[in-house]
Amino acid sequence: MRQISSFYTMLKSYLHRFYPWQALKLLSKSTRNPHPCIPEPQQLAENAVKQVESILTAVYHSHAVKEDPNICLKKSLGHQLQISPSSIQGAGMGVFLKGSCKKGSIVCFYPGTIYLPSEPLLFASIANRYILKCYDGVFVDAKPTGLSGRIHKSIYHRENWPGAIQISDATWMTKTPRNPLAVGHIVNNGTTEYQPNVFYHEIDIPPVFPRDLRQYIPNIYWSSIDPLTTTTRMVGLIATRDIHNEELFSVYMDTV
Repeated sequence: MRQISSFYTMLKSYLHRFYPWQALKLLSKSTRNPHPCIPEPQQLAENAVKQVESILTAVYHSHAVKEDPNICLKKSLGHQLQISPSSIQGAGMGVFLKGSCKKGSIVCFYPGTIYLPSEPLLFASIANRYILKCYDGVFVDAKPTGLSGRIHKSIYHRENWPGAIQISDATWMTKTPRNPLAVGHIVNNGTTEYQPNVFYHEIDIPPVFPRDLRQYIPNIYWSSIDPLTTTTRMVGLIATRDIHNEELFSVYMDTV
């Protein structure tokens, strides 16, 4: 009986980590109804791109004046983020907001490689808990290590060759990210005790977005899509309520 129980536990753990199994579960679920505290989608869409531009402008300014990006963001946004041991026992590291932000504000970004629904993600999805599925079937792989990390670095160098317009940032996989808000993949799942205070929201950056700011976007497409002629997908974690000096919690695999 002990061997059967051990095998069942191992199989359950494997299936949880094996993305095709997770994908089948997602297909059987309908899109979640919006949380009552979440602003209307149209209002979010109109405001999100402006917020992204404001945030990345602050990051750009910090590097131009050689100042700590966190300090610049605290001045412009009223808060900064810190990675520390999570309040949830056994959950590893978590993301803490220091300062205050209003409901509807972009708190951080979910980085990673962007895959269209028809593109190959099978091997990178194995033992990968960092894959986020967007409402339209687009996937974002935010795992910074292993095959996922190598794929992201390879694509980054493919697109950001010397002399080209820098369209993305890969430093989110290091200990010193140029964009300190590219930490959405570290945000822990909420629990009954620690209720979610942020949710995932897809943001499509238009081709007319300032080129100088693109170097701080922590996302890049797996396929060769020109972001200067088509939209660029980003995912922001947006506050469902006013947040003040507390850890961020969301829901993994959420579809808005």
